[in-house]
Amino acid sequence: MEIKVNAYAKINLTFEITGKRDDGYHEVKTIMQSVSLHDVVTVLQNDSGNITISCDYPNVPCDNSNIAVKCAQKFFEKTGIANHGLHIDIQKNIPTQAGLAGGSADGAAVIKGLNTLYDNPLDESSMYELGAEIGADIPFCIMCATALGEGTGTVLTRLKPIPHTYFVLVKPPFGVSTKEAFEAVDSAEPMEYLATERMLECLDDVKLIGKNLRNDFEETLHNEPLLNLKSRLLECDGALGAVMTGSGSTVYAMFEDEEKARICKEKFSSEYKDVFLAETV
Repeated sequence: MEIKVNAYAKINLTFEITGKRDDGYHEVKTIMQSVSLHDVVTVLQNDSGNITISCDYPNVPCDNSNIAVKCAQKFFEKTGIANHGLHIDIQKNIPTQAGLAGGSADGAAVIKGLNTLYDNPLDESSMYELGAEIGADIPFCIMCATALGEGTGTVLTRLKPIPHTYFVLVKPPFGVSTKEAFEAVDSAEPMEYLATERMLECLDDVKLIGKNLRNDFEETLHNEPLLNLKSRLLECDGALGAVMTGSGSTVYAMFEDEEKARICKEKFSSEYKDVFLAETV
């Protein structure tokens, strides 16, 4: 048997780092939103006795280091179900090292796909717990909604969906080191952690959402090319706001009007390879 699952990308409407724990992990407050840009993950049962993986994107590892494989291994371990053989195929649309949780989305899709194939041995909270053992973004990618993330990002509160919105996502031809991004936050002056609280009060108003977008990484990295990209996105007609997502390097702009979003996307597509028009999921 096989199952296909859409693995939806994630953007951060806010991202605040509120502290560093003794174990080295960081405490965060973030509001996350699933968007329509997605990979397609196929999970196929076979009789090989192994877990194998294939992907149409050259930079994705096709071995046991892939998050999708780790999620499959953890699923069989947690449920006690015998693995007689499994192949995972990923059709990649979400760019890598982009702050869009592409790898986590693929892992989440594997967990959901296996849970369906094996008659739902895990409830939703158990799937979140399983995913959190592999990666902090996986529980949210399983939820696939609008949500508040706290702790390391794995303590989730489902929120009322925001109004239907369009996003133009631009991934520059360079990445941002997550390690360096956190180090920049650690060495910066303490910030006021109010952005997420403000955002929670205006999630029913697209214009106010756009005005209150915030990312601590963006504030501390001072990456001139990214700040320039943000400024140019904000200049597009109809742009309600723009911000970097996750630890970057994707920057997105929000639009209420689909046609204005399409015009913005076409403008940046002539300059950048990875430009996407997405909408809320």
